[in-house]
Amino acid sequence: MSTFQRYTLCLRACLLAAAVAAAGSAAAQTFPSRPLTIIVPYAAGATDQQARQMAEIASRELGQTIVVENREGAGGMIGANFVASSKPDGHTILYGAPAVITVAPLLGQAPYGYDDLKALARANIIPHLLAARADAPFKTLPELVAYAKANPGKVTFGSPGNGTAVHLAGEAFAEAAGIELSHVPYRGVAPAITAAAGGFVDLVLGAPGPINPQVDSGRLRALAQFGEERTDELSSVPTLKEEGVDLALRADFGFFVPKDTPEDAMERLQAALKTAIESDAFRKSVTAALSSPAFLPADEYQKVVDDEYAVYSNVVPKLSLGSK
Repeated sequence: MSTFQRYTLCLRACLLAAAVAAAGSAAAQTFPSRPLTIIVPYAAGATDQQARQMAEIASRELGQTIVVENREGAGGMIGANFVASSKPDGHTILYGAPAVITVAPLLGQAPYGYDDLKALARANIIPHLLAARADAPFKTLPELVAYAKANPGKVTFGSPGNGTAVHLAGEAFAEAAGIELSHVPYRGVAPAITAAAGGFVDLVLGAPGPINPQVDSGRLRALAQFGEERTDELSSVPTLKEEGVDLALRADFGFFVPKDTPEDAMERLQAALKTAIESDAFRKSVTAALSSPAFLPADEYQKVVDDEYAVYSNVVPKLSLGSK
């Protein structure tokens, strides 16, 4: 082969490599190539309002329309399954609580597995707030633990229903504290709070937004929040760890995508969502509900979700709730 031929072959190889690299770069730059859809797996309410607020800002960052669609039902599983089954190209995103991914598969009820969806970004955090009826025979968390140990199974706690994230958080608390509580399921958050405020159950656990008005009115007493640290909105309420119970759990809301979604698409989405989550408009919206914006990128948020899954994996088999 002549020197000229070798030169020609080398030139062709270089041009081909450059073309492939350019094509890959162009593909990355053209994402998103069409309007995106954010699926909210709950009925219309505060969650989809938050999603719409973030979508408006993120759409400007991405240069594409973002449609927010409610696909409620089956405790969030219908919406989660829709996203898990969608094409993994970054154009279909789930916005909701990790419980639709961590709890439902453990109960053996979900048509998708825990690994079928992966974290994209965390948006906000909501500390679980534990409150007692005003006339309960305990006024602090240590007093509750002592009373419950002396009276196994006598203390009752209300939740939005069997197998909900709140129910499992209550069971995880009981195990960490070394006490036995009697669970009373209700059909939703509001009935559980009303029952505790009316003295029909001793404890209620959930997001501070709907519980705090009953605390302010004197019908409930806040005992502890479940986060690692006190939040600004609940600065006077101690954490479980401060009171000697080695557990930290808090509700959060975030974005999830199908497991095979490309990294370049995830990076673009994360950047746009970070701008939305850290905006003044979103901060004002969530802090009004005693929540806090708390962006985390995919890798860090996935660890948070994995840790939650590990806690619930330990609790669920002991409750005979699921088939797994």
